[in-house]
Amino acid sequence: MKYYTIPFLLISFVLLNGCSNAPSGHNALSSAENADGWKLLFDGNSLNGWRGYNGVEIEGIWIVKDGVLHLVGREKGSPHVNIITESVYDDFDLRFDWKVEEGTNSGVMFHVGEGPKQPYLTGPEYQVLDNFGFRSGKGLPVGPVEHSASHYAIESAVSDETKPIGEWNSGQIVVKGNHVEYWLNGVKTAEYEIGSAHWKEQIANSKFKKWESYASLGKGHIGLQDHGHRVWFRDLKIREL
Repeated sequence: MKYYTIPFLLISFVLLNGCSNAPSGHNALSSAENADGWKLLFDGNSLNGWRGYNGVEIEGIWIVKDGVLHLVGREKGSPHVNIITESVYDDFDLRFDWKVEEGTNSGVMFHVGEGPKQPYLTGPEYQVLDNFGFRSGKGLPVGPVEHSASHYAIESAVSDETKPIGEWNSGQIVVKGNHVEYWLNGVKTAEYEIGSAHWKEQIANSKFKKWESYASLGKGHIGLQDHGHRVWFRDLKIREL
């Protein structure tokens, strides 16, 4: 009995520990990431570090289930409930996984300031979208300039790197000064310089020309958009540059 007890207990511990850790490979940082200054924005268990934009109540609308941050579906016409980080950020490297269902529209915004009715009035947006299944308020499909990981409503993504609906995508936003890059599944899809002559010309010929505070703050909250559709996020982490 003594000969078999220790190995049996050891094997049982390894197996149980391995099983319990299998789902928890997400929403965690490696020792190398910790050393490099990465911070989790989502702990996989709670909404700690997040709150409603402009103080709106988020309970029961943004929920955490099975290690995933999830915006639940609601009736059409329900008020949008956007969420933002409690902390503000200037230059950073932001990573996040996301997935959508058919018809979904959402987004990740940065340098968001509170006050305006919607966070996208200040914060540039990384679009999260069912590129071909989403329909506008007029029932029409949107063009490539509004597809996932494009320079939203300005320039189309260099390529469509989205995975099939229901599969996880890996997004990335890098901000260094006025220089911004969007990445999707390991491919750089957009690059722009806020405040450059080219950017100002683009803004003047877009819907953003009416938004006085758009991309003007230089730092702000990270925001997740409620566009009335279900969306899922995990592995949200940031490294300030």
